[in-house]
Amino acid sequence: MVSTFHGLETSKRSLLTQSTALSTVGHNISNASTVGYTRQRVNMTNADPVYMPGFNRVHTPGQIGTGVQYESVTRVRDSYLDMQFRRENQDYGYYSVYNATMESIQTIINEPSDSGVSAVMDKFWNSLEVLNRDANLLSARVDFIGNAKNLADTFNKIGTSLNTLESDIASNTTIKLNQANTILDGIAQLNNTISRIEMLGDNANDYRDQRDVLLDELSKIVDVQYAEDANGMVNVYSGGIQVINGAQVTNLTNADVPNITGGEIAGYAKSLEDIQLVRDQLNAMVDTLVRGEIDITMPNGYKTSNDMIAENDVEVTNADGTKTTYAAGDTIPAGSNITSSVTFKVNGFNGVHQLGYSLNTPAETGIPFFTSKDNTVPFTIDNLQVNAEILADTNKVAASGQYELGGTDGTDMHTIKGNSDVAFVLSNLRDMKFTYPVALTALSTGTTDDYFRAFVSDLGTRSSIANTNFVRSGNLTDNVEIRRQSVSGVSIDEELTDMIRFQHAYNAAARNMTVVDEMLDRIINSMGLVGR
Repeated sequence: MVSTFHGLETSKRSLLTQSTALSTVGHNISNASTVGYTRQRVNMTNADPVYMPGFNRVHTPGQIGTGVQYESVTRVRDSYLDMQFRRENQDYGYYSVYNATMESIQTIINEPSDSGVSAVMDKFWNSLEVLNRDANLLSARVDFIGNAKNLADTFNKIGTSLNTLESDIASNTTIKLNQANTILDGIAQLNNTISRIEMLGDNANDYRDQRDVLLDELSKIVDVQYAEDANGMVNVYSGGIQVINGAQVTNLTNADVPNITGGEIAGYAKSLEDIQLVRDQLNAMVDTLVRGEIDITMPNGYKTSNDMIAENDVEVTNADGTKTTYAAGDTIPAGSNITSSVTFKVNGFNGVHQLGYSLNTPAETGIPFFTSKDNTVPFTIDNLQVNAEILADTNKVAASGQYELGGTDGTDMHTIKGNSDVAFVLSNLRDMKFTYPVALTALSTGTTDDYFRAFVSDLGTRSSIANTNFVRSGNLTDNVEIRRQSVSGVSIDEELTDMIRFQHAYNAAARNMTVVDEMLDRIINSMGLVGR
């Protein structure tokens, strides 16, 4: 038999349930602008009716309902969209860093421009052409040395800028590792809190939101894989290791960076690789220009500055006036006067310059035009410099290929003024095809101008790809976030509609309780007066 107070209990359950629903609506509206907040929903169900099946039951026909109750307050969240967002966010973090680095490198290289490497190299070669026309002209020598120094300084500045960029990236990598570890600590603490709450049968909705925000932030910094266990804790993997196991944290270190495959830290690692590639490409060009092996042809009248191996048959006039014919592969002694053009193998710009004679008395030979700051080889963009002796004395530019003997004993070497055989060969190096390391650019053989154009083209292509992927990953991340917000975000219009619906339900339940109360008042206070 149904209790006399059954109606009151039914109304009370409705009041409590609708009140909870209204409170949840208010909570949703309050957090409409909160980052990472997930709208919550009260899951209502009808309470168990009277009577439940059993061996004994009253014979009253039908089952009487006992009202409404709520089973839980849950988040409206799509875990698939969360996983997709974090996967795209990893790519976005990676390409945002990588694209920024490529833009910085392009700014450092500064091509095309009036002050870039190609423009500086043009001035260097052009000044050498002027020197070739009049090797004795002081202004030509000063201009040539000045442009050579500007070329070396330009490469040095690029090297310094690349070093600074590498240092900044290393510093930022450490900062990002610390940020990631701080986030991991926060996730582990929330894991512990969520587990303790949900062990009691409640849903830790707000704490789960906080944890999801941290997972979103973490996914932009490093690669993230995660799975939730039966206790509501997420176990997180990154860089090939488990960084969170329940409430336990394993911090990421610099040793883990090579294994991190996504996020900003992976973008920094890729950036360092590209910076090193740019450095290697420019170093290859500089070293090849200065000391790369090439074949050069010296004209009739050149006097050998040292013992040299001819690449072709050649006739020479010896110091005693006799003539000798040397076959290809033979060694021509120093001081021999070449009477027909001859081809030699030399080591780049320095090798050609060392064949010439300075304007000093006695004439000097074997002077390298470029030296390294640390006196080591190979030549690089960091250590390239013009020989300090040449900077101090313009006469040491060895532009001439001929000399004559004089002095009291007839042994003093005097450069023949007006001769510019070596300057001519040096100027021809502009169109000389060098051989470069094959793996660095698409060009293995070509002039220095060709190589630099190939380098700039390669850099531009990689920068364009980086920018395309950055835009693409940003669009994908935004699209997934829009889809996620359409599911989890708070709609003020929808919440206000629910508020009106729950308010009317609450008022109706309250009115129903008033009616039941009046009925009970009639029974209790107005009946049974006979016999009093």
